[in-house]
Amino acid sequence: MIFKPLNRHILLEFVEQEKDEEESRILVPDDYHVPKSPYGTYKVLKVADDCNSVSSKNEGQTAVVSNAMIELITVHNKEYHLILENYVFGIFNE
Repeated sequence: MIFKPLNRHILLEFVEQEKDEEESRILVPDDYHVPKSPYGTYKVLKVADDCNSVSSKNEGQTAVVSNAMIELITVHNKEYHLILENYVFGIFNE
């Protein structure tokens, strides 16, 4: 089954960020959580036909998006990450 995004949405795949080799060891309270970045990098898998600023030529490239605007949809036990094209800040040309 192939998922095709519609209504200016983009299907994404999360890209893991490389961690620094050197991690500092600092004692913090148990309830402390490291703040997450409001931005994330995702691989563009599919683009809706009606998108204006992102197109099918960007499929396979890496996009910087707002993490808060990612929609996680589960259908038939498979997860899909979708975002509206307005929340894509840029594309890396590789």
